[in-house]
Amino acid sequence: MTLTSGLAVNRAVAVSGAARIALSGVNPGRGEVCLSFPDRPDFVLPLTFVKEADGPVPTFSQPAPLCCPVIQRSSETAVGAVKTVFTLPLTLATVHSEVLLVAGWDYSGGANNAAYCDTYREDLYSGSTHRTGVKTSIPKRIDDSTVVTVFDFKSGERSRTVKSASGWFELDRVLQGKVKPHLEKYSDPANLKRRHDDDSVSIRHVYDYITRLGTQAPGTLKEFHLFSHAWAGGPILADTNEDAAYQPGGSSEAQRDPGDKDPRLKDFDPVNMPRLNDFKAAFAADSIVKVWGCMATTAYRNLIRATASAKSDTETISYNWSETDRRTTTAAKAKTYLRDVILKHNYMAKLSAAIGGSAKVYGAPPGMGANLRAVPLGKKTFNYMYVDGILYKREYDFLKSAMGLVPDDTGYLLF
Repeated sequence: MTLTSGLAVNRAVAVSGAARIALSGVNPGRGEVCLSFPDRPDFVLPLTFVKEADGPVPTFSQPAPLCCPVIQRSSETAVGAVKTVFTLPLTLATVHSEVLLVAGWDYSGGANNAAYCDTYREDLYSGSTHRTGVKTSIPKRIDDSTVVTVFDFKSGERSRTVKSASGWFELDRVLQGKVKPHLEKYSDPANLKRRHDDDSVSIRHVYDYITRLGTQAPGTLKEFHLFSHAWAGGPILADTNEDAAYQPGGSSEAQRDPGDKDPRLKDFDPVNMPRLNDFKAAFAADSIVKVWGCMATTAYRNLIRATASAKSDTETISYNWSETDRRTTTAAKAKTYLRDVILKHNYMAKLSAAIGGSAKVYGAPPGMGANLRAVPLGKKTFNYMYVDGILYKREYDFLKSAMGLVPDDTGYLLF
């Protein structure tokens, strides 16, 4: 158990069962109780100690978490002295459970991707959603002691929360790296270089967190979602580039660029993730992973539309791969390329292969962009990303008939 007060930090590990901390030396102000367990991450309860006549009184400065709804106050007599005892009745599930959400920085549109994390957190707790525009039931994946961890690439912080009676109780909030992200104009080369060079939040922090979870509490990560711009190469969380040496053809192309903050297809190769087994171990058997956002590569959409127009597999089709590259092939070869290259050479497919097991990994279909939906309900607004099934009906029909691929209710495919 850890007790902190003001700037003084005293650390000790509690033995199993109830632990007591003397408050006689605690100063008024903010503090925390940190419980250490052998089978889950540390559980932190931030407190505010209020000065009263008979000593400091611990209180919650935010609405109490449902897993520890009150601080009980009682008295006991020992050796002729009356002592005030404060008890924090904490109820945790027998097995730890966690949901991990990542909000990318919207470098070009100014959207607050953390809002999509907030909405999804609410949905997974309530067991209902408005993501199709109509309220529907979904599996309830968050209970009163499930830890919801959010990496916000705009603030640069990692926060952990559990449910409270009127919202979410923040366990802790920690800056990732040494400085906050540099969020100035994304198209300015100087800003791009600074984001690359700064020691700020990176996908590596996310991977490291999952890896630690795999050693502390294997099989407990139930959901992992990334809300951001995206492309076939993965989510765009910070809009950084790789230096030339780490790009294809460079002297270190197989390795991650230490300054690059964004996910890459090579992330799960042994040279970049030596603790892949620990990373894999974090995921629950029924885990769901989803890369929200787009895969709006025009060349992919052109190939699908041209192939969908063919009356037979032997028919010759032509499509624009780029403005200066028009390609000709047969419908059969186009289908093979789509199945064996495009659908396998993308971040979702690489992540799915890395996790293995029965985890389900979703992402946008090739060539399709994501839309945003805001659903106002009373004083709340629920925010969602989705791929428009009407706009891309032609592409969806082809993927279903030719590939047997059927999207989920938000338009995303299983990879």
